[in-house]
This record gives sequence, C-alpha cells and structure tokens, in this order.
Amino acid sequence: MLSHERTKDLEKQGYRIIGKHSAIKICYWCKNSLRNDGVCYKNTFYGIMPWRCIQASVTLDICNLKCQWCWRDINLDIPRKLEFNDAPKDIVDGFILEQKKILQGFKGNSIVNMKRFKEAMKPKHVALSLTGDACLYPKLHYLIKEIKDRDMTSFLVTNGTFTSMLKKLRNEQPTQTYITLPAPNEEVFNEVCKPFDKDSWNNIMNSLRLLGDFDRGTIRLTLAKGMNMLNAEEYSELLKDVDFKFLELKAAMSIGDARYRMTLENMPYHSEIKDFGNKIAKLNKLRIVAEKKDSRVVLLMKKEEGRKLNIN
Repeated sequence: MLSHERTKDLEKQGYRIIGKHSAIKICYWCKNSLRNDGVCYKNTFYGIMPWRCIQASVTLDICNLKCQWCWRDINLDIPRKLEFNDAPKDIVDGFILEQKKILQGFKGNSIVNMKRFKEAMKPKHVALSLTGDACLYPKLHYLIKEIKDRDMTSFLVTNGTFTSMLKKLRNEQPTQTYITLPAPNEEVFNEVCKPFDKDSWNNIMNSLRLLGDFDRGTIRLTLAKGMNMLNAEEYSELLKDVDFKFLELKAAMSIGDARYRMTLENMPYHSEIKDFGNKIAKLNKLRIVAEKKDSRVVLLMKKEEGRKLNIN
C-alpha cells in the first residue's frame, strides 16, 4: 500500500519494509545495549533484553488518530481500501530476517558486546509499537499466536479505539497489552488526537473496561505539556474503575515528524512526569514502583499488587 517514494523515504529513516504493510526499525536502545551503553525502560521495568527486541509494525503508516506527539507523518492520506492481508507467519519470518540482517553491521565493531550480539541473532521479543495501530490488522490474534509459538514474547501498544479486536485478543493475549489514554476528557482528545471516527472516545472507554481480562493489562499516558498533560484529577477519575496491572507515565518527545507539531518546551522533564504521577498515585491509591530518568518515565501499580514486574 506504500508508494515507491514513501518506501524510499522510510528506508532512508532506517525502516525495513516487510511484505505489503509491515516493517521493523532498530531502536536507539537496541543499538546502545549492544555497545554496553545503557538499556531501555522496558528492561528496567520488565526485564526485556533490548538487544533481542524487535520494534515492529504490521500497519505501517496507518492509524485512525492524528496525535500531535506522534513521530509518524500524520498528514499522509489514508487509502480508502485497506488491505492488511499478509500471512502472520510471513510477517514474523520477515521481522526476524530483517532484524538479523540490519544488525550484522555490529559484528565488526570492537566495542560491541559479542555475547549480546550472538543473543541478538535469536530475537526473543516483539514490540508492536513502531507506527500505525496493530489492531487494524484483522489477523492480529493469529500473529500473536505465531509469536508465542516461537517461544517469543510480545508487547502490543494500541490506541484503544478497536474494541472488537481487543475482545478477540482476550483469547490469544500478547504478553503485555497497552492501551494509550491520550487525554483527560473527550474535548482535549478531539483537539490533540483529531480522530477520524466520532465514536473513538467511547471506544477507548469501552476498551479500558476490557483490560482486567488481560494478564498484564497496562495503561500508557504519553504526556506533552500544553497539550494533554493537564487535569490529573480527570485522569484519575477515568482510571478509578479500570482494572489494570501497570500504569506508565511517559514524556512525549519531539522526535521524527513530531518536531513539526511540538517544541522542546512541550517535552516534560522527568521531575514533572514524576510529580504528575504522584498526583495520580495519591488520588487512586497507587504507588510509583520504578522509574527511568533518561527516558522520562515512571511506572505505577496498585498498592495491594505484588511487585513482580519481569515478564519471565
């Protein structure tokens, strides 16, 4: 579904296209971890090895929201007819093949941790969080099973507007299922996310009610000052009846195409994220159980929950 010009542009940015609508891109922390230069917050919080993690998309460039902090080009036209019909097996084969190919260049680098490099040649985790919303892919539940059958783990990040797919995923669950709560109320949501569908906010609310059916149901707040980082009390009210295991608060970053829609002033400092998290924690009887300052992210859990975080 991608034009030749768009494909070339994405490849210049480091994407590797798989089939008709999927892609991977090596993330910053995957590269750094191979050089013994730090790990991502998913490692700090959940034990994910970033050098064995594939950052992926099965609906490249396609989303039904235009969140102002998104790093993709939200001005692209969405095709009238969406055909996400590549087979799950072919997609996962492509993920692994392209990940291994693009990492080959690290083998000759003297500062690379060779133990980690060898482990990286056997990817262990897929993060469906690159661009677009994976819940648009009608075979997503089969894709999750394909990943699981290969003894790999998966994180799914969705905007929560595709409630019908989340219902299917209850029977074939990702290792961890994220729903992004992008605003404290519908008015702010319509302003900063510009949904295509007028029912999007209600769909998010309905999806949040399903989180309790997932073993590791997680809510993500990606926060930008002057956009959606406001009214902690309203966020708290939305969260109070949701059965979730984890709540992540993370600073929106002015990277990729987000640079044209937000400035450095919109990026919260870690201390501001933590303060906002403490407000919500106090209102909802939560506690901050982990944080990573260089990623500007904090992790909250319910006070009565145990502290087993790792996915293994």
